[in-house]
Amino acid sequence: MHTKATLFERVSAPDSGVLERLDADTLSQRIVTGAFDEIATHGWQRMTMHNVAKRSGLGRATVYRRFPSKDDLLEAVVLSEMRKYLAANAVARVGLSHEQDRIAESAAFAVEYLRAHPLLNRMLETEPETLVPSLTSSALIGFAREFIAGMWRQEIHGDEPITAERAQHLKAVAEIHVRLTLSFLVSQDSAIPLATGEDARTFARRYLAPLLTA
Repeated sequence: MHTKATLFERVSAPDSGVLERLDADTLSQRIVTGAFDEIATHGWQRMTMHNVAKRSGLGRATVYRRFPSKDDLLEAVVLSEMRKYLAANAVARVGLSHEQDRIAESAAFAVEYLRAHPLLNRMLETEPETLVPSLTSSALIGFAREFIAGMWRQEIHGDEPITAERAQHLKAVAEIHVRLTLSFLVSQDSAIPLATGEDARTFARRYLAPLLTA
């Protein structure tokens, strides 16, 4: 099935029930962890449900009861990793009161976290034809955009109501951030210096922060 659709097309978050099932089911968490390790080691194409079961210390029947196919399992892996990234990104900005500082820290965290991510690095190295189209899927971009826009709205405006125009602006800037991050992840050859977290902070303060306050 993965040859007919990008890996993230089936992700329907933020209203997907996958994360809720993971939170409530420790066996599912073990399976997802096993799948992550298997993909990071051998790649998506070579991952088998049998090997995932072995890594999880569970029987294949248990794996298939919770995830009937590789696509179902991958959906859970993607959502789990995305949630970890977004949650950790939010923590990295705790204690920063100025919008520009929060955006700068978010950009620095993204560069350092994603470039060191074992699963992404493995697939970019061995299966770019599978991963790259998936990183630009509307499901993935939409999930990250809505999460970031909602986070910014709370950080900047709190519980105060905002206009529809302002809400749309936050979503637009959030999507720009998401698309830029994914672009730099896929193709690191750039005239923009982003080799270090401090490079990312400088770029964010100079180019990204003004968009949010425009």
